[in-house]
Amino acid sequence: MDDSDPLALETALGQVGEETESRGAALIAFVKARVWVLSDRDPGADPESLKSAQLSLVSDGPNQKQAMLAVFSSAERAERFLKDHGGAPHVIPVEGPFAVLAVPAEAGILINPNQTPSFRIGPEAVIYLKDEMARARDRYGVVSQTP
Repeated sequence: MDDSDPLALETALGQVGEETESRGAALIAFVKARVWVLSDRDPGADPESLKSAQLSLVSDGPNQKQAMLAVFSSAERAERFLKDHGGAPHVIPVEGPFAVLAVPAEAGILINPNQTPSFRIGPEAVIYLKDEMARARDRYGVVSQTP
């Protein structure tokens, strides 16, 4: 996948099937992507304020008790979700690693909730990703910056 291709995540999501390789490709594309979240704050001139912002959570489909961070592969998808379902009022672009690190404890990630294509990253996988990012940060310094 081309790191500079803004549609790489959409392409990977559209190719997800039952095989592990397609799911892995979607996960890698997500971590490399710029994605959009719904935030209670407009970081405007102070991107640091996003670190303490409340981001919109959704349920994991029929599992109403499982919190999932709502993440979108495009601003248009985020705006459509906000219009149809509500949530925090600001559509904010962030890097995939920032979204992972912003997930609350015991929550997962749902990319493009209530839309097709979508992708679920369960809480266990989020813990694994956070651990890997912490190791990368310790080895190389910065993993992700705020938008």
